Amino acid sequence: MTVLAIFLLIIGALLVLMGVLLILVGTFLIILGAALTLMGMALIAVAAFLLIRRLLGRGRTRSHSW
Repeated sequence: MTVLAIFLLIIGALLVLMGVLLILVGTFLIILGAALTLMGMALIAVAAFLLIRRLLGRGRTRSHSW
C-alpha cells in the first residue's frame, strides 16, 4: 500500500503541476492576444488619422493664397 500511495502522490503532483503550467501558458496567451489587439487598434487609429489629415489637408492647401 505504501508503494501505491507514493505512486499516486507523484502522479497527483505531476497533474497539479501540469495544470498550473497550462493555466500560466493560457494566461500568457491571453495577455499576448490583448497586447496584439491593442497594438492593432493603435495602428488603425494612426492610419485613419493620417488618411483624414491628408484628405482634409489637401483641401486646405488649395484655399491658401500663397
